[in-house]
Amino acid sequence: MDKRMRLSISFKQQYRHIYEHLKTVPNKSDYIAQALETYLNNERTVTHDQIREIVMEILQKSSVHYGNQPNIEQSDVLSKEDAELLNQLF
Repeated sequence: MDKRMRLSISFKQQYRHIYEHLKTVPNKSDYIAQALETYLNNERTVTHDQIREIVMEILQKSSVHYGNQPNIEQSDVLSKEDAELLNQLF
């Protein structure tokens, strides 16, 4: 019996660069969980907008450079499981 807790998030067009970056991360759930754990250890309450800000801050501190991203092709579409997880997070 799978005991994983699943969430799904989606991204507005303005956060496409975050979506594109997360596609390159092998373990997306661990990456996001560690970012939020670090943030939550420093804050007692957190809002939806604050979660987005911390994810943006982490991505901006990374060495990833963002430019014009190509259109998403069918091969770039997330699996149903990943899409559900992303939707539940945000």
